Amino acid sequence: MKLNIQLLIVGLCLFVQQINSQNKKWTSGRADGHAPIGVMGDHVHHKGGLMVSYRFMNMEMSGNLSGDTSISSENIIEEGYMVAPKEMTMNMHMLGLMYAPSDKITLYAMGNILQSEMGLKTKMKEFDTESQGFGDLKIGALYQLFNMDRETLHLNLGVSFPTGSLTETGVTPMSEPNETRLGYAMQLGSGTYDVNLGATYLKQYNTMSYGFQTSYLCRIGENLEGYSFGDKWNTTFWTAYSFSKSTSASVRLNYDYIQSLDGADASFMNPMMATVFDTSNSGRQQLDISVGGNFAFFKETLKGLRLAGEFGIPLYQFVEGIQMDSQFNFTLGLQYSLGRH
Repeated sequence: MKLNIQLLIVGLCLFVQQINSQNKKWTSGRADGHAPIGVMGDHVHHKGGLMVSYRFMNMEMSGNLSGDTSISSENIIEEGYMVAPKEMTMNMHMLGLMYAPSDKITLYAMGNILQSEMGLKTKMKEFDTESQGFGDLKIGALYQLFNMDRETLHLNLGVSFPTGSLTETGVTPMSEPNETRLGYAMQLGSGTYDVNLGATYLKQYNTMSYGFQTSYLCRIGENLEGYSFGDKWNTTFWTAYSFSKSTSASVRLNYDYIQSLDGADASFMNPMMATVFDTSNSGRQQLDISVGGNFAFFKETLKGLRLAGEFGIPLYQFVEGIQMDSQFNFTLGLQYSLGRH
């Protein structure tokens, strides 16, 4: 009888433990509670939660592709273009704000400053162009569908406002001493109101976690210059390992499918002037792999602060027409949270 009672007590304890494990929620209170820093809109906050963030993003491009094959500047000029791009650096400084008016809804806003430099080549000489300024402003909301059994799912609805310039100019050998309109990639915004729809799924274990996010960016209408950038579909998957509550490392795959530009900027009267003026050279598919790390503080003065970084390289690229070859990208970030998150 005594043995049966002991077995019953042990069974009840195991049953309660199992229920508690199943009811345990996904939490951001550990290093891998946030996705790799290159993922946006990855988590929601508890009611009253507030987070400010800063990201520095860099992308480096060098050389050119035709489809998925390298093509030299000399061959581009032989095909009839007067100018071929050689290399490009894009830097972005992004400020973000998230606030949760309820446990279900988290609001966000993101603004950025862009800095782009492009080196180009004619048959006779090389030259550089650059642009800098505010990009488009993005606002939106995340809506959590559920959070249980250490997994969560939320939806993302965002809108981008055309605050970035579409009329950036620079001096080229063909225009000097005057300035002329720079190519599409050197402009600072889309010029259209863009809608972003997405979903994010997260799952945690004792020391590991993984996440999946997919989103679609839809361009609405055309901008004042007579064109619109292509719609963009993105999907990304990552897994992370927590060495401790404060430190984690991650590996992520990211796939972008970008449709071709629709319409054309009337300023580019002769698209054969350069590949960057020709709309047939737009639209691409790209698969990247990235490694990253998160470091979070949960005690004392620095409580709520996170430091993160991520570095990625392309595994596969296919471009429509002739476009620049991506080499690598990296993101460094700071995030500071107030309240429960």
